[in-house]
Amino acid sequence: PEVPLLQPGDEVIEMNEDFNFDGYQIVRREFFAHMNEPSISFNNCKFYVNCACLNKFPNTRFVQVLVNSAKKTLALRPCSENLEGAFAWCSLSGKRKPKQTTCKLFFAKIVSLMDWNPDYRYKLLGKLIHANDDYLIAFDLTATEVYQRTFPEGAKPKTSRVPVFPAEW
Repeated sequence: PEVPLLQPGDEVIEMNEDFNFDGYQIVRREFFAHMNEPSISFNNCKFYVNCACLNKFPNTRFVQVLVNSAKKTLALRPCSENLEGAFAWCSLSGKRKPKQTTCKLFFAKIVSLMDWNPDYRYKLLGKLIHANDDYLIAFDLTATEVYQRTFPEGAKPKTSRVPVFPAEW
């Protein structure tokens, strides 16, 4: 384990064997604000990446979107424009910004694979992975923030700003 950088005057209480982690629960990372962490969203037949994804690969204009249906993971792998399945994940003119992309068939496939409600918005946090000389951002499709949408009579649909998490979390 990493040793903290101590400043003069810092007080450290030595606990030795008097301390253990019994009774503690690990708080899931999804419960914290994560603007600077890579994330993707699925909403209204659209697919989004956030700026943090782009910032991980500042020179990448195209990625391949890879899905492992058995492991329920999705990965974004930087690639050149001419590679099979190359997807422009950012605007290609002007300031580099994430791109919101309509993808009805892909959206339907993911919703079906994960048994999601197509009326809700799903947000997933990613992790940077390095394997076999490749860097990619991987997302666990089973660890989602779900933003429910309601359809009040006579009004336009409203999407909750507060995520709903699985009860077991």
